[in-house]
Amino acid sequence: MRTRLWAALAAVALLAGCASIPTSGPVRPGITTDPEQQSFEFLAEGPSVGDTPQQIITGFISALPQGFDTDFQIAREYLTPGASRDWDPLESLVVFGSGDFVGAWDEDGTAVVYSVPLAATLDAHGRLVEAAVGEETTLDFSVVQDASGEWRIASLADGALIAESTFENLFREVNLVFASQDGSSEVVETRWVADAFAPTRAASELVMGPSPWLSDAVLSGFSSAAALEVGTVVVTDGEALVPLVSEAAEETAGAGLGLAQMERTLTALPTVTDVQMTLGGVPVESAADVMLEPPDVPSEEAAAIVGSRLGLWNGSELRVTPDSAGAIPSRANGLAQSYSGRQTAFLVGGSRLVVTDALSGRLSSLVPSAGVGDAPDEPMPLDTLLTGSDLVSPSYDGHGWLWTAESEGGGVIALDAESGGGERADLSAEWLTARVIEALAVSRDGARLVISSTVAGQPVLEVTGIVRNDAGVPVSLTTPLQIGVSSGVAVDLAWVDSTTVAALGVSVDEGITPVWIVGVGGFTEAVSAATDTVAMTARSGLTSLTVVTGDAEALARSGTGWTPVVDGVVELAYAG
Repeated sequence: MRTRLWAALAAVALLAGCASIPTSGPVRPGITTDPEQQSFEFLAEGPSVGDTPQQIITGFISALPQGFDTDFQIAREYLTPGASRDWDPLESLVVFGSGDFVGAWDEDGTAVVYSVPLAATLDAHGRLVEAAVGEETTLDFSVVQDASGEWRIASLADGALIAESTFENLFREVNLVFASQDGSSEVVETRWVADAFAPTRAASELVMGPSPWLSDAVLSGFSSAAALEVGTVVVTDGEALVPLVSEAAEETAGAGLGLAQMERTLTALPTVTDVQMTLGGVPVESAADVMLEPPDVPSEEAAAIVGSRLGLWNGSELRVTPDSAGAIPSRANGLAQSYSGRQTAFLVGGSRLVVTDALSGRLSSLVPSAGVGDAPDEPMPLDTLLTGSDLVSPSYDGHGWLWTAESEGGGVIALDAESGGGERADLSAEWLTARVIEALAVSRDGARLVISSTVAGQPVLEVTGIVRNDAGVPVSLTTPLQIGVSSGVAVDLAWVDSTTVAALGVSVDEGITPVWIVGVGGFTEAVSAATDTVAMTARSGLTSLTVVTGDAEALARSGTGWTPVVDGVVELAYAG
């Protein structure tokens, strides 16, 4: 029975659009290609006369992919009238991965429980939760015979089920755009929507607002009463018409912000080039004072530790501080650079956080690294901002605040470093109390903080929202979102872009160091770095991801491998 059942479910996956069922390899990101590059048609047929209970269930599963653009009409033919009426296929989505389906039927062959290899789940709002390696879920079905003796499914849970490769062809990753609390830049949240109805679903989810973990860290131009006036966003010749009920504009944020959010969200879709939004039938006009833009990309110049000196590397040339600048301490590590370039921070022995303006003159104030001799005789003047017992490598946000933490302090510390005001914010969080913090990094929009920690020796990677007051001072952290469940302990972190974090692990067999590319609200991909990798940084995009080895060699991501780019650097750090 088990062999026949697996063969039937494998055929279901093929009918659902899988070329094959993978048995190895990393989790892959969702589709990002244009519709014209997708010519997938999912064909399905209704039940046949005399189908067995097993055929009814596998036929139902094979019909599910087609349902995402047909309201599941064919899939419902496999259900009894009552089950069809009660079943909500959009309540959730189980994305199953490669592996065996184990079905346990009852004695009379009318009820079955499947153990299903899980890749991810999706809730009704398009929020994806990645499954850990080896995780499974169960699916329950029961069948009955109708008046004509045909078997139909009478009991099933809400939601749908599709293969991972089918999900990649049917669903699109969209970024809902919100505003940072000071309105200076956009902050995005990833959701996944059926590609056939992407404009409608993206608009609807944007209007409903950010997820709880992010809501207190961002602004939205839509109130809690906001809703689409009709259920569909119509796109005509590239223009998306978004009709909202009149209560949709939040007085404190204004319809102008809502329109800017809608434009930024929908025009990222390949079918939309313009947006017209109406409130109660009245067109919303753009607001001149609302300019939602992505946060600034870090400078192409990365700060560097080169022996006993600081330096800058611009991708082709490495220059360092002259003798007159002095020598940095021998135990310097955890390098960070402010976005303005006026300040550089690092740890001394893990117990002292210091800053310097030695690189503020940029490349023109430095000397070629090849022309310097031994270490300068005098120490470099440094300002100590914080002393502690075991500090985490620091990270700058775009507002000039410098973030760190005591590894076992139960919270994080933000210092108003660049302004010179000396203000300090201690952000304790109950969920961090039992954690050992390994690394942290602030997103470029300043609204999110990714934290790597361990709990009872188990690795946890999370993103939390940063709540600020009207003066921009950090005041609290939100309840976090767990990401990268298939990754291990991360000792260094870097934001690759607004929705992707790179996490550096520890060296394993033969010294190879794992690196995980983690989607915030998406999938995780594991790659291998060079032997004995000790640090990592990124500027913008995966090709800017750069690792540094214990032999003071820096390598940049190139395709599926790494290319040497500069020698002699102990650490590199783009702004952030």
